Amino acid sequence: MSIPVKVQRRTRFNDLEGVKEITQLIVGETCWRARMSYGDELVLHAGARIPYSQKYMVGKEKGSWILGTMITEWQLECKGEMIFSSQSLPEMRDEIHVIEGTRITAFEISTELGLTVEFSNGCQLKLFPNEQDDSDLPYYELFTPDRMVLKVGKGASLSYLPSDLPESN
Repeated sequence: MSIPVKVQRRTRFNDLEGVKEITQLIVGETCWRARMSYGDELVLHAGARIPYSQKYMVGKEKGSWILGTMITEWQLECKGEMIFSSQSLPEMRDEIHVIEGTRITAFEISTELGLTVEFSNGCQLKLFPNEQDDSDLPYYELFTPDRMVLKVGKGASLSYLPSDLPESN
């Protein structure tokens, strides 16, 4: 699958159409893993299951699409009721698995760079970036099947670059 968007770094997007071209390709994919990772960051794996290439990850798989939250508040609502959030107690972590095995039916980034992901079981994941945070980390990242990463960050900054490029300052 090839994503029809040029490799580019953009800041101060006035028009999210280029981003929509990228993100609409995840719609219809199945979210088969939802988990909390290091630092209590939420990670979703969707699409094809791809074996990890690292030796220490033998037998483990990742999604062709991976959404990872960073410094962003989020909540998971099912049928209008909040069931889990970034502020929930650690013993509630298993609640996130309710979206596993469901199709992504919508993936919408707002002009404020918030994100809403809707699932076929009626659940919605909502991300709420905090412009006041002074970290240089992106709010969230979306890794695509074409080895690209869409980073959504502070100050309305967006980048869409190959995921294997070293970070540059």
